[in-house]
Amino acid sequence: MSRGTGKGWRRTLLMVTSHALSDFYATIFTPLVETFRAGMGLSVVGVSALGALLGIFGSMVQPLMGVWSDRTDRGRLAAAGLLVSAVFFGLIGLAPNVAALALLLTVGATGVAMFHPSAAVLTVRDEGRRNMAMGLFMTGGGVGLALAPWVATRIVGRLGLAWLWLIALPGAGVAAWLYLDTRGDGRGMAAGRWFRWRALFAAGTGAAWALFAMALVRSVAITAFAFYASVLGKERGWGLAGSGDALSWFLGCGVVGSLAGGHLADRTDRRLLMGASCLLAAPLFFVYASTRGVLSVPAFAMAGLVYSVANPVNVAFAQELYPQNASLVSGVMMGMAWGVANLLLMAVGAAAEAWGVGRALQGVSVLAGLAAVFLAFVPARAAGAGG
Repeated sequence: MSRGTGKGWRRTLLMVTSHALSDFYATIFTPLVETFRAGMGLSVVGVSALGALLGIFGSMVQPLMGVWSDRTDRGRLAAAGLLVSAVFFGLIGLAPNVAALALLLTVGATGVAMFHPSAAVLTVRDEGRRNMAMGLFMTGGGVGLALAPWVATRIVGRLGLAWLWLIALPGAGVAAWLYLDTRGDGRGMAAGRWFRWRALFAAGTGAAWALFAMALVRSVAITAFAFYASVLGKERGWGLAGSGDALSWFLGCGVVGSLAGGHLADRTDRRLLMGASCLLAAPLFFVYASTRGVLSVPAFAMAGLVYSVANPVNVAFAQELYPQNASLVSGVMMGMAWGVANLLLMAVGAAAEAWGVGRALQGVSVLAGLAAVFLAFVPARAAGAGG
């Protein structure tokens, strides 16, 4: 193995590990939604407002962080973001009231937003294998997503909320590694070159906006099913650990789906891949939302696998459209879509209070399939195989 190749593999391992931890922290509140809701006397809509805060500061500000990243040292920004998220999410178990919890979630989520646009660009070193690189990067995030419910419910179940600070330790260590490994290596645009926002709305950007709309609907589906998993689990009598395990299966199978998607996107038509992902996952989501028997959790897990196949494609395609502002468009596709989806949790929460969580998620499962409609606005030549 050459020296350059060895360095490349070390960097890949670093970015996958960092992304796993960042998404771990971003998800740590989700399996504990019912715990905090009951402990602080919140309604479903009220706890959904906390989810909206996560969306605003953890996702919607990612494009702004992307602009910053395109003009500064990406490695330092990503390292600082990981450290902030590790510390502040680690402290949520010590929050004495809703206001303190909201503040901790807000600052921790801002750290997540600082990390993602920079890290997404630092990950891609071989332009010819962009889809595969993004698949590995998103797989790392998926590992973190899957581990968060399992770890959070075990710590809280056995030690109590106050011991949740233990999760901050690995993030602090990896943040230091990230800082040391990427110093002077991730400089963004040359000085004086500002991104022109109107370029996002120029002629010829319709395919990108269609992909964004699709990403938004898909994000609503994933966010809603993940966020309300603990509430639905309590209704079904699964308990904290049982609900966390179901969510871990869903997110863990998403890891496999993201990795497979990055591999397949280099070898097949991306529009077909994304469309099949939406249409095949929708009935699986519906089964999980409608049944509490033996098929429920397996259907949920398979929905996570199938739906995640399309995840790497949106980001990789957007970076290809705007290579000079890769951090910004990564922020739009990875951040803005997830942020708006978190805001829409309020609407899902209102539907859940009116008709029940299961009925609300049945409606979301229909939307999950309808996301494929936006592919009609993506030309076949634009969505062809990557690489």
